[in-house]
Amino acid sequence: MTDETTPSDGTPRVTGETPVVRAVNDVPAEVLDELTTAFEKHTGDVPVVSRTAPTVTRTETVLIDGHDLVADDDLTHARKPPLVIDDNDLTGPVARIGEEGDDSDGVVKRDRRFRLRRIAVRRSEGRRRLRFVGWVLLPLAVVGIILVVLASPLFGVRNVLIDGARYTAKSTLDSADDLVRGRSVFSLDLGAIEEVLKADPWVRDAQAKRRFPSTVVLEIAERKPMAWYLGADNQARVIDIDGRVVTVLVGQPTAYTQITGIGPDLPAGAQADDAYTAAAQVAASLPPEVAPLMLNMGVTGGTDLLMTLRTGTVVTFGRPTDLRSKMVALVLVLRRTDPKSLNGIDLSSGDPILAGR
Repeated sequence: MTDETTPSDGTPRVTGETPVVRAVNDVPAEVLDELTTAFEKHTGDVPVVSRTAPTVTRTETVLIDGHDLVADDDLTHARKPPLVIDDNDLTGPVARIGEEGDDSDGVVKRDRRFRLRRIAVRRSEGRRRLRFVGWVLLPLAVVGIILVVLASPLFGVRNVLIDGARYTAKSTLDSADDLVRGRSVFSLDLGAIEEVLKADPWVRDAQAKRRFPSTVVLEIAERKPMAWYLGADNQARVIDIDGRVVTVLVGQPTAYTQITGIGPDLPAGAQADDAYTAAAQVAASLPPEVAPLMLNMGVTGGTDLLMTLRTGTVVTFGRPTDLRSKMVALVLVLRRTDPKSLNGIDLSSGDPILAGR
């Protein structure tokens, strides 16, 4: 169908284009009748929608029976339609993460890689902690097993050998035996065993030794009795060179040097006074020229030291000090003078004073 336009001279001209309605006067009467009938027919079916639209500058709009006709400028300057969300879009199925067309697929994959990496790091830390705990517990477990094995009856003491015990009390030896027999040779407290032995008055020193797999050797060094003295209770106290009372006897022993005088009543294991200790030391260290001549030693006044020779000569040492020099002076006197002619030799001042008969 061709369109006829009327030029300025009023002569119709065929252009081949559809004419655009610019005003009511340009619309044919039959078209207006058809539009009016159509709009009146469907007026009740069209809902009225109240919308708040932005203000737009429009050139010209023609109203036909309550309906708008778009002007020519609106047709030639088209605008992007507003965004409309249909109810079906809200109630329809939701696209799942990772489905085709979902823009978050790459983000999800990266999150999954990060999560897997965190899990791997935590597992690695857990393995390191387990290895650390293993390195700590394994040596402890090994040590515990070794201790259990060593404490087992397999290494229990079945033999106790005692060396050097002559005067040591049987009760002392039994106590030491009880401390070792049946115990593990590895877990023995050797120091405690030695202390038990040294508590005996006769024992000067003691050593306990292990002999694998099941033997303990007790080496005892006993004290050597040197002299004795009589106490106020009429009992003899036998002492060694250190003045230690090793035993208390009812009778008077003859195998040791007697210290005349009445001494203190000391129990076995006690320490005698300096004078009695010095008497025992002199008796143990007499030179060969003097030893055969000595009859006994003595203590007077509880402080002064005496010696009686077999000739009846009394040697006075005085206080037990500088005994070596006094002993040298005694040897010189006996070499020069026959002791049978002497009643006494006084060495208390350092220079010998002779008293003849």
